[in-house]
Amino acid sequence: MIESLTADPNQKAVGYYDAGSVICYDNVNMNGVRSIDFLIAKGASDAGRFAILVGGNSLSTGTNLGEKITNTTGGWETYQVVNVGLSQQVSGNQTLCFYGVSGGGIFNLDKFTLSDVAGQNDGVSKDPDELPNNPGNGGIAKITTQGSKVLFGGQPGSIAGMSLFWSNDGWGGEKYYNADVVKELKNNWNAKLVRAAMGINKNDPEGGDMGSYIQNRESNVRKVKTVVNAAIENNMYVIIDWHAHEAQDFRNEAIEFFREMSALYGNYDNVIYEIYNEPLQVSWSSVIKPYAEAVIRAIRENDPDNLIIVGTPSWSQEVDQAAADPITISSNIAYTLHFYAGTHHQWLRDKAAAALASGIPLFVTEWGAVDADGNGAVNQSETQAWITFMKNNNISHANWALNDKAEGASALVEGASANGGWSDSQLTESGRLVKNLIKNW
Repeated sequence: MIESLTADPNQKAVGYYDAGSVICYDNVNMNGVRSIDFLIAKGASDAGRFAILVGGNSLSTGTNLGEKITNTTGGWETYQVVNVGLSQQVSGNQTLCFYGVSGGGIFNLDKFTLSDVAGQNDGVSKDPDELPNNPGNGGIAKITTQGSKVLFGGQPGSIAGMSLFWSNDGWGGEKYYNADVVKELKNNWNAKLVRAAMGINKNDPEGGDMGSYIQNRESNVRKVKTVVNAAIENNMYVIIDWHAHEAQDFRNEAIEFFREMSALYGNYDNVIYEIYNEPLQVSWSSVIKPYAEAVIRAIRENDPDNLIIVGTPSWSQEVDQAAADPITISSNIAYTLHFYAGTHHQWLRDKAAAALASGIPLFVTEWGAVDADGNGAVNQSETQAWITFMKNNNISHANWALNDKAEGASALVEGASANGGWSDSQLTESGRLVKNLIKNW
């Protein structure tokens, strides 16, 4: 042991430590330090991740000495020692910071001890502010639209992949927003597409505004960038999804966000913008379309031609309303169709077929093999009917959701690794079906 320091001399522990949180200590003597022992408690079952930094209080400003994934210790008052080895040694007095990389309720920290004994860590995350260096190439075909067709390199076709769960801190799915998961989807699922579903606002039905973009912008944007960068590096397409049900109430925020994303990624043919996930039962022409046009104009300031996907009324089912009054201010616009095989049957396929016949292109950015509430067993016959429909009409799709929540729509069983490498036993019934579908699309 070199030195033991109390996290906060004025209280038992430092808590409420989530993604984006940072704790810093000035003038810490780092001479000879090879690892740090943390006395932590964690009651949350979902994994968290934090980084040890010196010289800065964020991944983009500090030197990352190593990261650690935290798992439950059995309770918020049940403390255990977790050792984290340093990837490199530093010397002298340093500003030492602990930065929350991902997850909600990463730990309660009682104290930490600097040690001269080597240890292990869980790697070092790439800084998501460092963009990939292969814009517009890497074997990715440019996406365009022509009438009701979505074209890849000028040819009709379709792609298949997975949607991540809501990005919100503390909801459980955010642990899968990492480069290892994207690489797993590419290498072992043959996925051509991944969707980053960034939770937006206070009216999202999964639990208020907890951990959302509106509450914690930095954390959610960082997760999206991490997935986008990994997709580009793996020559995949990636959907940046404004995952909201009342996006028109956050129009200014959406404009700001997509202006930022298009400025960063406008030169990458991999990137697709989904500007409204699932509108509720509101008017297409007077509510959704004006919102969409405002956001599209902001994107087109930086990115003149990447695909933009627009949600449609009634949880992205009323595609006929968009077909009757399509967006004309820009090219390369597609329209969202969502279905869940246990709930949505031939009547919705008929509606989709009519929209295609009217001349608008469709993109299934979210679908499930179960019921619309995410529960229930896989509906094999209706799932197959939908697969046939999408295949016959060259409709691209992303399955909901790559997550381990205890519901039928999840692709992973509870407790599945946050970094990929899943065996078939770690996949749900839906997960096994969808993996096979994607591999053979």
